[in-house]
Amino acid sequence: MKKIFFLLFIISTLVSCKKDILDITPTDRLSETAIWTDATLPQLFVNAQYNTLQHGFNNDVQYYGDETYSKFDDGGYQIIGLNQINPSNVDQISPRFNYWKTGYNSIRNFNIFFSKIDGTPLTPENKKALAAEVEFLRAFVYAQLIWNYGGVPIVEKVYNLNEELTGLKRNSYDECISYIIKDLDDAIAGLPDQQTGANAGRASADAARALKARVLLYYASPQNNPTNDKSRWQQVSDAALSLINSNRYTLSDNYHNLFIGGDNKEAIFSRYFSTDNSQQIGKLFAPIGSGGNGYAQPSQNLVDAYEMTNGVIPVIDGVTNPDPANTYNPANPYINRDPRFYANVLYNGASYKGRAIETFNGGADFFGPDATATGYYNYKFLDQNQVVSGTTPYTYPWHFFRLAEIYLIYAEASYNLGKEADAREYINKVRQRTGVNMPPVTATGTALFDHLVHERQIELAFEGHRFYDTRRWKIAPQVDAKPITGVQVVKNGNGTFSFNRLELLKRVWNDRLYLIPLSFQQVQASAGSLVQNPGYN
Repeated sequence: MKKIFFLLFIISTLVSCKKDILDITPTDRLSETAIWTDATLPQLFVNAQYNTLQHGFNNDVQYYGDETYSKFDDGGYQIIGLNQINPSNVDQISPRFNYWKTGYNSIRNFNIFFSKIDGTPLTPENKKALAAEVEFLRAFVYAQLIWNYGGVPIVEKVYNLNEELTGLKRNSYDECISYIIKDLDDAIAGLPDQQTGANAGRASADAARALKARVLLYYASPQNNPTNDKSRWQQVSDAALSLINSNRYTLSDNYHNLFIGGDNKEAIFSRYFSTDNSQQIGKLFAPIGSGGNGYAQPSQNLVDAYEMTNGVIPVIDGVTNPDPANTYNPANPYINRDPRFYANVLYNGASYKGRAIETFNGGADFFGPDATATGYYNYKFLDQNQVVSGTTPYTYPWHFFRLAEIYLIYAEASYNLGKEADAREYINKVRQRTGVNMPPVTATGTALFDHLVHERQIELAFEGHRFYDTRRWKIAPQVDAKPITGVQVVKNGNGTFSFNRLELLKRVWNDRLYLIPLSFQQVQASAGSLVQNPGYN
């Protein structure tokens, strides 16, 4: 699977024409006939559908929320945080969030598959296995849609070329959840627990279990569960435990290597790459002094959140934490920090490819159009052993789901079910993995929840969670209204450094930003039956 993964984009493009239907494109009949009367093309058609799962190496997940600042922020990447979204400019938002067209293109292909698979010359076993794969993919697409838009239309019909969309309506969030969970349960029943060897990267029952846990987590969270229905939290707990108790996965003992292709048993479902189908993150994120582009620069907001090794948060809202146990030194701010800081962030003086990073004014990583504005570079996805070049085929995978996330999902469910000891246990499993070894959390009550929020921010940094987390917890009005900050590093005459904080981007919050708007054209095409999200009319 790794070698043929996504090589057949042509299969999906052959089933397209020009007239928009839900911003999707109808099927070319000749290509359709060729695909569904062949014994091998249906499998290749399904392979091509994996393209719909947007991995973080090319879908801008690092540019949102408070984790990073990008040189593109003034050009629109932070438009979500700037409270400027409206239905007429929704296309300026990254397709990671403005997912409507991508999602419904794929849903049409899934519907074509289900309308044709029974008539193919495949064996019953192959039909069942392919159907389970597509059920997982369809569930993932609908999940991405509802996380961004709320309830969306559930479409099972294959629309004809000249069919009108008038009257198409959005299903409720609850209805979408039921639909997604049914697909995932069917996928779990029809897929092997894990995919290995040539099939690594295909949907598995464990991938479906992991997605189910995340879908149910969002469903149980305050944004979608205002009455705090405990039965939803029990469903989250059960889904997470189904993976935890399988004992098929263990936390990696090398946090950084987990993200650059190191051997690990933590990843549950990943997007794999090859030299023929590679990604370019090793060039895009590398510091300019090493020939990189320096995109997705970690913010000072995130850097401040990394604890001291004794467990104290050093800086809160730009002010040194007055806790007597705080050992933070503003003149030497990068010593004695959570080991995940060093695994995720390149800072002034950090070692990279045999040299010290120089983000100070006049340093090798300071000048140039791609220089960092925050004073930092993203290190999480960089392999120091690889050449920094636009022609280098970087092949390490993107992990959609890994065990640490499942532990934190279970911890959050346990907290909300009143099982604080279980919540602490699984937060601490993540904090005390080999190579991290941070002090255990002992807090109770709301302080324990604060630790959970903080642990997700640190453990899952740059993996696409923070944007959704602040919304589902409904803490975005506080968190997403804070400015994005950085640091200006100055080299003094005596060789020491000064670190001057600076504000890079003002942000404002409006409650309409909990969801992305439907575009004006989408609402118009439905003759108004598609109801716009609150605040965008």
